[in-house]
Amino acid sequence: MTSAPDRPADGIRQLEEQLVAGGKPPLLLRRRVVAGIVVAFLVVIAVYWATNQLFGLTYTLEAEPFRRWVDGFGPAGPLVFIGIMALSVLFAPIPNAPIFMAAGLAWGPVLGTLYCMVGLLLGSTMAFWVARRFGRGHLPRLIGKRNAERVDTLVLDIGGRVVFWARMIPAVNFDWVSFVAGMTAIPFRVFITYSALGMLFPTAIAVVAGDGLGRDFRITLAAGGAWVAVVVASAVVFWARRRNGWRGGARNRESTAVD
Repeated sequence: MTSAPDRPADGIRQLEEQLVAGGKPPLLLRRRVVAGIVVAFLVVIAVYWATNQLFGLTYTLEAEPFRRWVDGFGPAGPLVFIGIMALSVLFAPIPNAPIFMAAGLAWGPVLGTLYCMVGLLLGSTMAFWVARRFGRGHLPRLIGKRNAERVDTLVLDIGGRVVFWARMIPAVNFDWVSFVAGMTAIPFRVFITYSALGMLFPTAIAVVAGDGLGRDFRITLAAGGAWVAVVVASAVVFWARRRNGWRGGARNRESTAVD
């Protein structure tokens, strides 16, 4: 018996199969969690509809005091916000969602999204270079030299797609992606380009949700529905890839065992 040729593409494919088929899925991609999110969202819609129809409740916030407070910073207000946004990325445990929604309340969906994106890209750049400067050299010691080489091969081949989907799906923390990417061989221009493309939609959704809190709660519900739809779609794709990846890996192993 002879084994199949050890080509770089084969190694990438095998590593991708391991990433898809092995280990536990991210929390937001697990079946029970996804089902719970969908049910919870439907309950929120039902409660809103019932209380709105029966008692006239609107669930909107009075955004004007917050806007006046932001305006008190003058022209420096957006710069202060962008700095806070960037630091929330650099210090990853700080949640981003409340900051996104605050931007929607303060500046509306367009400027709010713009300021958030500038802050996110600035913070992602800093996090990437911190990891590249101080963490890159430790990667072989953390996961082994051979595994580090395989990871580098993977990110150089499909790194842009990995970064895009890691930014796009709600199951992955924006901030940790920057640190992890910085420890690999992915070029910075690829990282920042696909980061911007991947972060735009979920950031805009969160900002629109914040804007809806100050105008019409139905806008917030619509934004939440879009977020839930992305979670469900991401989960379905992940489950399909996980199943097909496992089957494909089994077929590949069978074909390499027979000559």
